[in-house]
Amino acid sequence: APGEVAGHLHPCGKVAMRGRAVRRRCFVTDGTRLVMPAFGAYAGGLNVRDAAFEPLFSKDFTAHLLGDGRVFSIGRGMLSKD
Repeated sequence: APGEVAGHLHPCGKVAMRGRAVRRRCFVTDGTRLVMPAFGAYAGGLNVRDAAFEPLFSKDFTAHLLGDGRVFSIGRGMLSKD
């Protein structure tokens, strides 16, 4: 639904560059819907490129990965599958 905010999927994003990969909790949105990350120590993360996210977002979405001291906004095309 437009304007929907959800949190159950516990999204994370993975970026691979120069032979290394980083996987971080993230907010993910297509501008209409937002899924928030889990912040608990024992909550896992489901990669935003997983099939479970396909029905929720249009082809394009942005993942806002939580880094150390800043947030990195990464488009779908730059994110890696697990």
